Amino acid sequence: MVGWQSDSFEVYLFNKEQLWKGRFSPNRLMGFSRNLHMSEVAYFANVRRCLSQPREDYIYELKSGFFYWKRKIKGSIVIEGFLPMELDSAPKNAHPDLIEVLVALNKHMKQKVHSLKSRFQTIKSDYQKCLRDTEEFLNLKIEMEKALCDKFLSLLSVKRSKVNSLKVSKAYLKDQEMLDLH
Repeated sequence: MVGWQSDSFEVYLFNKEQLWKGRFSPNRLMGFSRNLHMSEVAYFANVRRCLSQPREDYIYELKSGFFYWKRKIKGSIVIEGFLPMELDSAPKNAHPDLIEVLVALNKHMKQKVHSLKSRFQTIKSDYQKCLRDTEEFLNLKIEMEKALCDKFLSLLSVKRSKVNSLKVSKAYLKDQEMLDLH
C-alpha cells in the first residue's frame, strides 16, 4: 500500500505477519529524477503510475531491506527507484499507523476532491460568462451588420434618386436646347 503526498510517499508492504515500512523523500525524488534526466514532476507521475497498480513492464523487489522498482526496456532492466524499508518488529502496533495513513490519505483525497470541485465551478462560471459575452458580441455584430446594410441601402437609394434626378434634368436640358434651336 502506498500513501501519497505531493512530493513524497510512504510504502507499506505486508508479508505474512511482517510489515515493512519505507518513506520516499523529496530528496530521493530530486536525486532519481536527475539521474534519469526527467523533471521531478514527470518522474513523480511515472512513479505514481508504476506503484499504483502492478504493471507488466516493471519488476518489484524487496531485497536486503530495500524496495526496488525496475523497468524492463528492450531486454534490459533499469532501476527507476528504490527506498530503504524497515521491518516493523511489532506489527500489531502497525495497524494503528496503517489506519492513520488511510485516514490521512482519505483526508488528502477529500481536500483534493473539494479543490477540484471548486476549480470545476470556477471554470464552469468562467465558461458561462464567456458564453454570455460571446452571445452578446454576436448579437451586437448582427445588429451592426444590419445597421450597416440599412445605411448602405439608404445611401444607395439616395444615389439612385440623384442619378434619376440628373437624368431627368439632363433630359429637360436637352429638350430646352432643342426648343432654343428651333
